[in-house]
Amino acid sequence: MNAEMNHKPAVRVCLVDDDEDYYVITRDLLAEIPSYTFDITWIDSYDLALREIPGKSFDVLLFDYRLGAQNGLDLLRQMVARGIGLPVIMLTGQGDREIDLEAMKAGAADYLVKGKIDSVQLERSIRYSMDRCATLEELRRSRDSLKTTTQQLQLALQSINDELETARRVQKSLLPQTADPVPGVQFSGVYLPCGAIGGDMYDVVKIDDSHVAFLMLDVCGHGVPAALITAMAKVSFTRCILKNESPRSIFTQVNAELCRFMPEGRYVTGFLAVLDLEKKELAFSRAGHPPALHARVEGRSVSYLTTGAPLIGCFPDSQFEEAAVSVSAGDFIVFYTDGIPETLNKTNERYSMKTVESLLLALKTQPASDVSTAIIESLRTFTGSIPQADDVTVLVVKIL
Repeated sequence: MNAEMNHKPAVRVCLVDDDEDYYVITRDLLAEIPSYTFDITWIDSYDLALREIPGKSFDVLLFDYRLGAQNGLDLLRQMVARGIGLPVIMLTGQGDREIDLEAMKAGAADYLVKGKIDSVQLERSIRYSMDRCATLEELRRSRDSLKTTTQQLQLALQSINDELETARRVQKSLLPQTADPVPGVQFSGVYLPCGAIGGDMYDVVKIDDSHVAFLMLDVCGHGVPAALITAMAKVSFTRCILKNESPRSIFTQVNAELCRFMPEGRYVTGFLAVLDLEKKELAFSRAGHPPALHARVEGRSVSYLTTGAPLIGCFPDSQFEEAAVSVSAGDFIVFYTDGIPETLNKTNERYSMKTVESLLLALKTQPASDVSTAIIESLRTFTGSIPQADDVTVLVVKIL
């Protein structure tokens, strides 16, 4: 029997009541409860309760409503205000329903009507109150843990966003600046990644006084991985362009380099053109990329510059083709990525390159910047509120 009693949970009870008789009644009721052993502390005044309870360790508090000049409801509010989260059972008289409801609103776990309490009811109320308090405490800990986790995630997200912003600035710095003129040509490029950074890239490289190269790249995929491959490809292309004037040879060298480092499932498409300013001839090569547009200053038609087009970074022995066209002062060459012709509107229709052709013919006397702006504005009008699904890049070159 003694061993069985030693295994019963011990509950520390504090009774705040100015009536010693009720303390005796409560003590005797607790003694009748077989499932717990109780250690009861009696406090007989409001002021003493305010001093004693915060420094003691209790499992449950019993507050009589009537405590002389003060009342148990005020005492409950004081406990809550001081951050004491112990379960409180309010003891009220008959006909005090409004007080009972106020007590529950103030944070009481339960209420009992004095004079109608037996040991079974008291045990149930104490058990319920402690369980409820434990559940609320667990919810509080879960809430605090969730808040902490949310804050950590927000900090991590901010760090990622800061890093992406840095990457975006670096990527932007890799694009040619129209403020740096290239003799013999006028160019205007627009790059609109669908995220913070993307896999498109264009470049204008002055090889020497007589030659200038125009490069358009598009890496399979989006985001940071695509941007890293794009940067690697640009470095490789720039180095090879400055050593060789043949687009086909440049593609061959770059492809051999990138095949050694290209992750599985990734590849690069590109269009490279080299303009001979003295001969007014444009040599070009293509690697899985959309053809460039050529609008001549004379005539009312637009032609497409195309060759065979193996992908870059897939097979080290890929064979690239090269072609050439003559150009004249006033001609436009437009390079772009597939984000333009593959753009869809709300009715799932594709943007038509006929629109770009019409803009080139209508704006043939305008500067390159007007044409690039018109193309992007046309694209935005076409899509309306549809979110951009792919990187969009266009480079407009006007021969001077």
